[in-house]
Amino acid sequence: MIKHITVMTAAFLAAASVFAQSAENQAITDSKPQVRAQARVAAKAPGRAAVASGDTVKTAEGGAIGTDTAAIAGEKRHQTRDARKPNRRKPVPGGTPE
Repeated sequence: MIKHITVMTAAFLAAASVFAQSAENQAITDSKPQVRAQARVAAKAPGRAAVASGDTVKTAEGGAIGTDTAAIAGEKRHQTRDARKPNRRKPVPGGTPE
């Protein structure tokens, strides 16, 4: 019985290694788009990464409030909430009250 299990395990591992070395699993490194992409990466100057777009970052350093339009509007609503809803219950610090 042990011999059968050993032979079956060896056959399974041999078949798995054949499929793992197929051409489909190999990365294509000699195609024209791949060569162009590698040339672009090599030509890029090392250093800090550029900001994705625009000249302002989306969040302040260490801050949780963004500088985009939606974040600014939300912060304005938060600042004027007491004036808009004077009878609103104030939040209880420390979690849900019992």
